[in-house]
Amino acid sequence: MQFVGLKYAIFITTLLCSLGAAAQAVHEVTTVPQPTGAYVAFKFDWGQGRPWVKYTVSVDDAGNAHFEGVGSPAESGDGDAFSQDFTMSGANRQKIFELAKKTDYFQGNFESKQKNIAKTGEKTLEYHGKDDGGQGVSHSTTYNYSPNSDIQELTRLFQSIALTLDFGRKLEFQYRFDKLGMDDRLKSLQDMQASHFVEELQAIQPILQKIAADPNLMNIARVTAKQLLNSAGAGGGRSQMPSQP
Repeated sequence: MQFVGLKYAIFITTLLCSLGAAAQAVHEVTTVPQPTGAYVAFKFDWGQGRPWVKYTVSVDDAGNAHFEGVGSPAESGDGDAFSQDFTMSGANRQKIFELAKKTDYFQGNFESKQKNIAKTGEKTLEYHGKDDGGQGVSHSTTYNYSPNSDIQELTRLFQSIALTLDFGRKLEFQYRFDKLGMDDRLKSLQDMQASHFVEELQAIQPILQKIAADPNLMNIARVTAKQLLNSAGAGGGRSQMPSQP
């Protein structure tokens, strides 16, 4: 998920953490007739991270995606574990596996050799599946910041998914306990989407639909939710929104 440099890498991890084409991507679902069971995973770990101090996003070649994360205690005392399954859009699934192949399935050291790079969290990309010769492989690379444009795009994409799911879980909480505060959260999500810091918006479609259809909510919140739903598109992939822990 276009290279925007080290300044962006620092911004997206401490964050507020892309959508680089997500508005279109959710419409371009490419089927995988014979999935092989290969999958790619992205892991993030940083005690100072926000909104997550630790999380993993994984997706297989059929588009089945899973997220597990621990929120930052610095945000409203939130430090609970959270997980969600969803179906990734075809465009992003295809991009992830193509970039994994371009990096030789994460074989090698992709860490920047430049000194005095700011810490933005330990990141690990993993590939588990088969190489071009059909042999089973399992490779990974760990880095803080990488100058490799393919690694940067994968980092951007996965971090943006994590940010989107954070908005979803917080909207779920506010819908139950703080409905008056949802308007600001929805506006923030819309701003982040406009700035291309959101991916896989359809993964939080259930809560957006709930907000848009609730006549007891402020009209502005309902309108914003409807606008976000329209941008996500009706065919953006199925998702399962878990209850809050």
